[in-house]
Amino acid sequence: MGTESLPKQRPYWHVDAKWITGLLLVVMLSLTFLVYNLIQITAEEPAVRTTSMALALVFSRNGLDDPTEIEEFRQRLRASPDGAVAPIPGLAITVREADIANLSPREARLHLFRRLATPLYRDGPQGLADLAEDPETKQVLSAGVGPLSLFSLQTHQALRRVFGVLVAISLGLVLLLVFFSYRFGRLGSPGCVFFAASLPGAVFLTFLSLASGSQDIPAPPGEGAELTDMVGYLAANLLPPLVQEMSRTYLLLLGFGFGLMVLAILGSIIWRLARRG
Repeated sequence: MGTESLPKQRPYWHVDAKWITGLLLVVMLSLTFLVYNLIQITAEEPAVRTTSMALALVFSRNGLDDPTEIEEFRQRLRASPDGAVAPIPGLAITVREADIANLSPREARLHLFRRLATPLYRDGPQGLADLAEDPETKQVLSAGVGPLSLFSLQTHQALRRVFGVLVAISLGLVLLLVFFSYRFGRLGSPGCVFFAASLPGAVFLTFLSLASGSQDIPAPPGEGAELTDMVGYLAANLLPPLVQEMSRTYLLLLGFGFGLMVLAILGSIIWRLARRG
């Protein structure tokens, strides 16, 4: 048999470079996927929705569905000469009866606190401080609202900048991995990396989603509750929708990686059968 019929051998250093590139890519893609999910939940609509829910939970110690406070507020609206009432003393926010007409107590609460969550998202603590009508309230609000300040436009934009850098690095590593791979490995190798990078997040978040969905929402802690009870109450109400959103993204990425691996295996099998035929 002539030497021209022998299959072309790849240099050994290609194999080592492929493994090193693959491991680096797994790390970079893991970070990229995480940052992408954080970008999704800090976009304006989901972030404002989360902040509105958090504020409503904190200030509704009898639960979001309790009608007592909302009925009292509706009575104040009916008694108001101009049909408008400031729901939070010291803040330049007014609500009219038509704004919460035909809304359930939960929907009315979320509507009211959305009026706070929107400026908080767009302008940070200063957005709330601008609504204050006296210097003391303005100073208190300028200090921020703790972890809720992370659900802001500023955070979202910073994450997008980080995401751009991570995507550029990951794309460069993908091209290197394809270069160091061979034949249908140029499909299979990126597929394995995508699968490995998304598997931990998909398993962890799917487990959290199933666990949170199988548990009952705890009762409102009420007045005088301890901090740990309030934290648990907030987590039980706020985390499930965020976890479900992130788990869907990881499952899609997991399926994408698995699909590339299947295509590579099928392509290799078909190619071998075609050569033998």
